[in-house]
Amino acid sequence: MKFGIALRLGLLLAVVGVLAAGVTGYYAYDVSRGLLVQSAKTELLTSTQVIARRMTLMREEVSRNLHVLAAHPAALSILQQPDRAAEDQLATLFRLMMEANPGYFQIRLISASDNGMERVRLDRDVNQLVRVTGDDLQEKGHFGYVFDTLRLPAGSTYLSRIVINHERGAHAGLGQPTVQLATPIVDQQERSLGLVLISVDLNGLFALLAKDIPTEFQLFLTNSKGDYLIHPDSSQTFGFDKGRRVLIQDEFAATQDLVTGKAREVLLEASSGRYAETPVLAAFLRLKASGASDDSSFIIGLAQPLAAVLEKTDRLGAATLQIVGALCLICILVAALVARAVTRPINAMSVAMQRFANERQLADDLPVERQDEIGALASSFKLMQTEISQHLAQMQNSRTRLEHLVQHDVLTGLPNRRLFQDRLEHALVRARRNNQRVALLFIDLDHFKAINDRLGHDVGDAVLKAVASRLAAAVREVDTVARLGGDEFVILLDDPTHREHVAEIAEKLMEALKPEILFGDHALRVSVSIGISQYPDDGDTASGILANADRAMYRAKTAGRSGFHFFSAVTPKPGTLPV
Repeated sequence: MKFGIALRLGLLLAVVGVLAAGVTGYYAYDVSRGLLVQSAKTELLTSTQVIARRMTLMREEVSRNLHVLAAHPAALSILQQPDRAAEDQLATLFRLMMEANPGYFQIRLISASDNGMERVRLDRDVNQLVRVTGDDLQEKGHFGYVFDTLRLPAGSTYLSRIVINHERGAHAGLGQPTVQLATPIVDQQERSLGLVLISVDLNGLFALLAKDIPTEFQLFLTNSKGDYLIHPDSSQTFGFDKGRRVLIQDEFAATQDLVTGKAREVLLEASSGRYAETPVLAAFLRLKASGASDDSSFIIGLAQPLAAVLEKTDRLGAATLQIVGALCLICILVAALVARAVTRPINAMSVAMQRFANERQLADDLPVERQDEIGALASSFKLMQTEISQHLAQMQNSRTRLEHLVQHDVLTGLPNRRLFQDRLEHALVRARRNNQRVALLFIDLDHFKAINDRLGHDVGDAVLKAVASRLAAAVREVDTVARLGGDEFVILLDDPTHREHVAEIAEKLMEALKPEILFGDHALRVSVSIGISQYPDDGDTASGILANADRAMYRAKTAGRSGFHFFSAVTPKPGTLPV
């Protein structure tokens, strides 16, 4: 039996078509799978960076609370001379602070004298707060957190190693993972008379962080040497406290560079050891400890089951398999009759698939209008392109939202401290290059705490939103209004012409805040104290200008609030507060 050329050509084209369809489909699936896995890794790393940033913000919040307590006049008075009334007053402040922060185990005022005797101490015990007094107060001079803190300059914050708390009489903190932060209290002669210390519940801190990540994510934390402090398996944590070492580099070999300081971040796939049956994608960051610390750095990481990522690729594989099967069937049925007509559109689709795989460029010239198998194949491929593009777009949108959350305040939508710091740095660089000026207004609401305490945080949040909106509306679009935290706002003025111009803007801001703020049945009036610093008069660095504006704001508060104050020693114009 002889085979005609048409049949032979048809068979040849059918075989070639089947092979081409299979290879092209596999290549498209393999490339798309790689893109999905890489996107998942990038998203995981971004999530880890967000968690690390939130840890830093929490530490800064505790540090601010420490400085508030250390600055209270009663603290210095007690350390200089025993005063029962001052001790009761400070104990009340400790109680309010611990009620507002459930993650605090202890707050203590410790004297530098009498072997580090505790002067005022408040402990958390299950669901109540206990004030420790009399003979139950202990000498703590032999603990590192005492003598290390006393050596620090005023305004510094000491950060201890994260350990299991074995201190006698620690109440709820006993036997729990704890980190301690402290700041010295100095007199006018810069002598350290004592310190204020806050013991923080590490489990509570990370339980709060875990609420913001998907449930399938696993959270890890180690010290600078790789000892586990947080692990999905609690038996792996604080091994050094039990006479053994459980190290991250033993479980994830790729993290060795993080422990040695050779790398700042690591992305990896783990599929051996304990992850042989359930492989994971993991991202780890080395986070440097800020301020005076017993531990130079920490390693934080997130892991996600690889199966959760590959679930999307399974759907993609099924769709690809259907398309390849349809292509093979079409090639076998049609090749013998329309071999020459089929080769051209198949080649065109192959090029389109290659372009889509390499450049993710959607093909708009597919022959979807044809009423035959080629048209059905083109429609199927276009559907596959659309599905893959939608998946990638969703991933990009998620990443964009995460980046926005990192740089903006959740409550007011204003730029946060991180974004503001970046804009201030750029403004200073531009000002130096163009010989321009920069002005910074540090704004703090007067008596805002009273609003929160008397009317509740919902009213306080409404006030903050209203203030943010009015401040943003009162300045130019080129100026930056940001919220640093709490009731503190800052405004960066782009190239103000002169000092009087800045004073006019400050008056305009105060005028914009005078109208009542309505919330439910409440009609509230708020006032602000504004501190102003300028480049180059008041500093040439971002931190210096911000600190000087803060100082000027406190002068404004000292002078009676509801006013503004220039940091510069230049004689102010009428309407400003005296230097």
